[in-house]
Amino acid sequence: MEVLASIAFASRTQNSNSPLLMWLWTVAIGQASHSNLQKQSKAMIIEDECKRNLQVWLRIAKAKEYSEMGNWEAVCALVAAGIYGIILFPNQKNFVDINAIRLFVRRNPIPTLIGDVYYSVHNRNEKRRGGLIRCCAQLLFKWFTGYLPSKGAFVLLGQNVNWATKLMGLRAKDMDWTHSSGVGRDFICSCRGYPNVPLIGVQGCINYNPTLLKRQMGFAMELPPYKSDVQESVYFPVEGNQARVKQVAEAWRSIQRKGKASWGKANNRSFPPFDDWLSKRVELTCLPFPMVDPWYPLIEETPSTVSMDEFLEMKQERDQLLTEKTELEMSVARVQRVNQELKGKMEDQDKRHALEAKRFEMDTAYYGKISQALVSSNREHDITKERLARASKVIKDEKRRQILVKGQRDDRVRVLIAEWETKLKVREAENLKIMAEKDHYMAERDHYFRQMKIHQKEVGRLQQENTELRFAAEFARMEDEIGPSVGPSSS
Repeated sequence: MEVLASIAFASRTQNSNSPLLMWLWTVAIGQASHSNLQKQSKAMIIEDECKRNLQVWLRIAKAKEYSEMGNWEAVCALVAAGIYGIILFPNQKNFVDINAIRLFVRRNPIPTLIGDVYYSVHNRNEKRRGGLIRCCAQLLFKWFTGYLPSKGAFVLLGQNVNWATKLMGLRAKDMDWTHSSGVGRDFICSCRGYPNVPLIGVQGCINYNPTLLKRQMGFAMELPPYKSDVQESVYFPVEGNQARVKQVAEAWRSIQRKGKASWGKANNRSFPPFDDWLSKRVELTCLPFPMVDPWYPLIEETPSTVSMDEFLEMKQERDQLLTEKTELEMSVARVQRVNQELKGKMEDQDKRHALEAKRFEMDTAYYGKISQALVSSNREHDITKERLARASKVIKDEKRRQILVKGQRDDRVRVLIAEWETKLKVREAENLKIMAEKDHYMAERDHYFRQMKIHQKEVGRLQQENTELRFAAEFARMEDEIGPSVGPSSS
């Protein structure tokens, strides 16, 4: 049924005589009559066939082949992928882009659709260059007309009045700002590292400002938004900026939501501070179309005739009532905000009280454990004190014994000293005696040496005398042997 709805929407927004759409109608109706209509297409068939048959006409031929085989899951996959390529994400004529196939496999095209629409509109509107928007133009038209009046003067103007004139005749209160499905719900307001929400499209990346979406979500527009909430933080093409695209994709891993907790209950109104800011914004932006009188009344009312005085009086009362209503609504909004703040403070106080009670219980348990530890410590202290007393007594006895032993040792030392002194005196006397004997010995030795020298001299003299006597005796013997000489005498 989703395939039928997509094809029906495409036939209303494109040429209904297109042979491609006619064939899609035929295949979809035949597939709807099959018993396996409710089955989802298998991811393997989708990925395999989409990669091998990117060209639309080749895809049609392949789908016909699968329809003849009775493989309606593959037919449904190819038809749905074709709708993605030629209606939702058109890039080239009669060609399904690989990005459309990837989105089809992931089954969540909404963020990419929004990103492509925002990027295309901003790209065409930048520097007032204008141009046609091919990306999701049908869905953009459907979404845009969903907020316009569905009855009254706006519808009765007919087709002769151009869109610019019809739109410039509307006022904020004429718009159908909210849809019942999304009123009062939390929605994504920012991503990690960005003050707003960055979107990744097939062609480029751009951010949108959720703070301007409050009225569509059913919340009041009370004050002008902050400058950081409506700034352009992301705007670049995908081609050549893969690092920045990866950074934006990583930011989506951490998203922040806001709703009733931040802005209170649903109240679909705008207050004068925001209206003044919006008027200045319009003057600064300079809309390309001239302002015209509003198309009142948008809803037909029963005609009635009143006098001018009554009309002016009723108008004055109405203006006064509207002023009072606005003031009361602002007061109610302020009171609600104060109540919300008080509620938050009360919740914080309750949390703090709960934490304090829990902390008190923990402290009580902790102090109880400390008391038990102190009792046990006192008991151990008493035991230790007794041990110390016994140890002190032992130490005193040991000191007394040491003093006694010291006295005995001192007496023994004195006795030993006396004995040593006596022995020392005896040894000194013996040394003196030895010295005396030594001196006597030395004197005797000297006397002996003198006597020995005298004896040696005497021996030397005796030896000399003996030698002389021996020579004399020898000489006498020689004379005796020779005898008296015989010769004439001199007489």
